[in-house]
Amino acid sequence: MKGRGQAVLDYVVLLLVIIAALLITGYYVRNALSGKMREGADSFGQGEVFSPTNSQVTTSITNQ
Repeated sequence: MKGRGQAVLDYVVLLLVIIAALLITGYYVRNALSGKMREGADSFGQGEVFSPTNSQVTTSITNQ
C-alpha cells in the first residue's frame, strides 16, 4: 500500500510541474506576441507613439 501512495504522489508532483511549465511558457508567448503586434503597429505609425496629452484629432471627411 505504501508504494501505491508514493506513485500517486509522484504523479501529482509531475502534473504540478507540467502545469507550472505551461503557465510560465504561456506568459512568455503572450509577451512575444504583444511585442510583435506593437512592432507592427509602430511600423504603420512611422515610429510615432500615441501620446494622450499631445494628440490632435483630424478628419478626412470634407463638408460639401
